[in-house]
Amino acid sequence: SSGINAEWPLRPGFCFTLNGDIYLRYKSFSNVDEFKKELKAVNPFKIDVGAIYNVKPKDHKSFKSGSFAAVEREVVFDIDMTDYDEVRYCCSDAKICSDCWVFMKIAVRIIDEALRHDFGFKNLLWVYSGRRGVHCWIADESARKLTNNGRGAIADYLSLVIGGDQQAEKVTIPGIPH
Repeated sequence: SSGINAEWPLRPGFCFTLNGDIYLRYKSFSNVDEFKKELKAVNPFKIDVGAIYNVKPKDHKSFKSGSFAAVEREVVFDIDMTDYDEVRYCCSDAKICSDCWVFMKIAVRIIDEALRHDFGFKNLLWVYSGRRGVHCWIADESARKLTNNGRGAIADYLSLVIGGDQQAEKVTIPGIPH
C-alpha cells in the first residue's frame, strides 16, 4: 500500500508561477484532463505541489476561517553547498566543483542513514536542486502527517553545528587547509 488516500489527487494545493512573478495558489483539479487543460491555458514556468488539505483547495474561500486546513505536508530537507563555505577550500557561494561536492555526498549519506534508521522513513527521494545543493523528499505517510513540532524536532536532531555569526564552535577537518 502506498499510504495515499484515494481522494489525494483532489486535495493537494498546487501553485503555478507565471512570468512576472505571478502566483496562482490553491489550485486543485478533479482529474488529469482538467490539470492538463489548465497547464496549457496558463503555461506556468514553475509548479509547486503544496499541502494536502481537508477540502479541495480551489474551494477554500467558501469555508469559514479556520476550517480550511492542511492535513498533510511534504517533508523536504534542503542542503545547500553554501552551508559549507566555512570549511570549503576550493569554492564559495553557489560554485561547486568535484572537490567540494564531497561535502554534499557525505551529508546525503549521513542524513539518509539517520532518516531511515533513527526515524524509520523508507521512501526518500534525493534530487539535485538545480543550483547549489540537494533536496531530500520524504514521501512516507508518517512524515507527511508530522506536526510542526515533530518536523522541527527532526531538523534539530539533524543539525550538528550552526555556522556563521551564531557559531559556537568551529568544525576543523584535519588535513584540509582553511
